[in-house]
Amino acid sequence: MKTTEIILSVIAIILLITTAGFAYMYYSEVGIASNNANTAQQYKSQVSSLQSQLQGTMPAIALSTAMSHWNNIAIENPSSITAQYSPNAQLKWVGGPLTGTYTGTQQISSVWTKFSNLYETVYWYAVTPPVVSAINQGNYSVTAPVQFVVAPSADPQNVFVLNVTETLTISTSSGMNGQIISEIWKVMPIPLTDVIAGYPGQNVLIQNSVLSMAYSHWNNIAIENVSLIMGEYAPTSTLTWAGGPLTGNYTGTQQISSVWTKFSNLYEYVVWYAEMPPTVTVSGTHASVFGQLQFIVFPFNTTANPTPKAVVLNVNETLTYTFNTSTGTWYLSHELWQVKPAPISSVAPGYISEYH
Repeated sequence: MKTTEIILSVIAIILLITTAGFAYMYYSEVGIASNNANTAQQYKSQVSSLQSQLQGTMPAIALSTAMSHWNNIAIENPSSITAQYSPNAQLKWVGGPLTGTYTGTQQISSVWTKFSNLYETVYWYAVTPPVVSAINQGNYSVTAPVQFVVAPSADPQNVFVLNVTETLTISTSSGMNGQIISEIWKVMPIPLTDVIAGYPGQNVLIQNSVLSMAYSHWNNIAIENVSLIMGEYAPTSTLTWAGGPLTGNYTGTQQISSVWTKFSNLYEYVVWYAEMPPTVTVSGTHASVFGQLQFIVFPFNTTANPTPKAVVLNVNETLTYTFNTSTGTWYLSHELWQVKPAPISSVAPGYISEYH
C-alpha cells in the first residue's frame, strides 16, 4: 500500500510539473504575441508618419528643382541644365529665335547650348514666388514669371530683359532630386527701361560713354600729345584727312601716328571748342559721333614764315567707334577729318592775328 501511494505521489508531482510547464509556455507565447502586435502597430505608425513627412516634402522638392533649373540657366552650363530632365522630357519654347518643340535630352541640350552661345552674361529672379500645384501622385506643376537680364555675346553693351512665363512639370517619384518631365518657356524680350523706373536705357549709357571718348580725343589733339591720341585707335583703324597740307588716307597706327606727329609739329599752341553739341548715334556694336569744331592754331615761326598768323581750322569731324567684345571696350575704328582753314578774323572780328 505504501508502495502504491509513493508511485501515485510521484505521478501527481510529474503531472503538476508538466501542467506548470505547459501553463508557463502558454502564457509566455500569449505575452510574446501581444508584444509583437504592439511592435507591429508602432512600426505601422512610424511608416505612416514617414510617408506623411515624405508627402509633405514633395512640393519642396519640386520647388527646389525649379529654382535650381533657373539658376543653372543663369550659370549657362548646358550639362547641368540637361541633367535635370527625364530622358523623354519635352521643352516647348515660345518666342524669340529658339522657338520650337524639343523632345528628349539630346534636343533639349542642343537648344540650351544655343541659348548659352547667344548670351555672354545672364542674371535672373522670380518676379513673384513660384506656385507649386499637385497634378497626380508624385508629379507637380511649378509656374512663375521669371526675368532674365542678359548681355548678348554679339553686342554685350545692349543689355536687356527676357520676360519669361515658365511652366514646369516635375516628377518627385525618383527620390530627393526631382526630374523635369515637361517645360513651357514663353519669352518676350523687353528693354531695361520697362522694368527699372527712371533707368536711362542702355543706348543712353553707350552714347554718354562714346561722347566722352570723342571729347577726350579732341582735347588730346589740342594737348598735342600723340601718345594719348594713338591710345584711342585700334591697330587696323583708318583716318581720312580732307583739306590742308595733311590731306590723305591713313591706315594703321603707324601711319596715323605719323600724321598727328606732323600736325603737332606744325602748331605751337592749339585751343578748340565744339560749335554745337555733338550728335551720337548707336547701332549694335558701332557708334558714331559727329561734331562741328573750331581749332584755333598758332603755327611755329620758321625761317620761311618768321611772323606766322593764328589760323582757325573749321573742322567737320565724324568719329566711328566699334565695340571689341573680347576686351569689352570701345575703340576708334575710323575718323573723317574735314578741315577748312580760315583767318582768325573770320570768327573774331578785330582780332590782331599776328602774335610774334
